[in-house]
Amino acid sequence: MNSTLCPPVARHSATDIDALWARLAQAQVRRRRALGLLGVLAVLASPWISSAWPEAGWINQGMEWAGLILMALALLGRCACMLYLGGRKGADLVAEGPYAVCRNPLYVFSILAVLGIGLQTGSLTVGLVLALAAWTIFRWIVSEEERMLRASFGAPFENYCARVPRFLPRLDAWRSPPHVTVDLQGIWKTMRDALPYFLSVPVFEAIEAAQHAGWLHVRLWLY
Repeated sequence: MNSTLCPPVARHSATDIDALWARLAQAQVRRRRALGLLGVLAVLASPWISSAWPEAGWINQGMEWAGLILMALALLGRCACMLYLGGRKGADLVAEGPYAVCRNPLYVFSILAVLGIGLQTGSLTVGLVLALAAWTIFRWIVSEEERMLRASFGAPFENYCARVPRFLPRLDAWRSPPHVTVDLQGIWKTMRDALPYFLSVPVFEAIEAAQHAGWLHVRLWLY
């Protein structure tokens, strides 16, 4: 599918839309499982992988700091998205704030978080591989969400697709009302779900320490 345009709209009955919602709910479960599997595989592989950059060097340290910044940005960005959703996800077509520059800002920030997690290894390659895997998962779930949104909102959603990119933000398209309805519970849930990103810092530091102590033996060195 083109990254900017959506296919033409077809009218759907209430029964069809309910079926699409049920299909999307099942897809979201598979999406969460896929991301969980990705995390498990990353943790299982990390003891045998290390950065080819010297641990005390500025490149290795810079990677780790860049990853930390990306995770913090992802946390703040996801909370900003929830400010504009205001509990309206699925009920209204939200096209303001982050949703005016990108159709899926929550997933974009999640990809940045995954990249940041991977950079905690000090390896850009690890970060990019994990981010690409996350993007593949999100690209699939977005296609499922767009099928439901197209059926629910019709032409307005098609017009939205025509002017707002799916992932790559158009910052000059930003627009926002002077006031937004804040869903405090949604923001708190978003923060709670995002805070585990930062567990990657002690986890990968512990793995590096075990590698240097000789308890784990590196098999693959990556830049």
